[in-house]
Amino acid sequence: MLYRTIKPLIVEATQVTEPAEVKTESGVLHLKAGDWLVRDPQGNVMRCDNIDFQCTYASLKSSAPIEDLHESKPCGC
Repeated sequence: MLYRTIKPLIVEATQVTEPAEVKTESGVLHLKAGDWLVRDPQGNVMRCDNIDFQCTYASLKSSAPIEDLHESKPCGC
């Protein structure tokens, strides 16, 4: 069976320009130049390589903080 997301996921993201290590609750993220550091509305931080990021996300022209754009809990409750 096929599935799709119910609504778009809004994230904060920053592209890194040089290798870096970022400590998270889940461990250390190892970033290469060009990778994206992505934070979802629940505060989870992940690494995304540039190709996957460009194929997955589109820029949202807004200066509002991510917390103001979050509509509900991940389960839709």
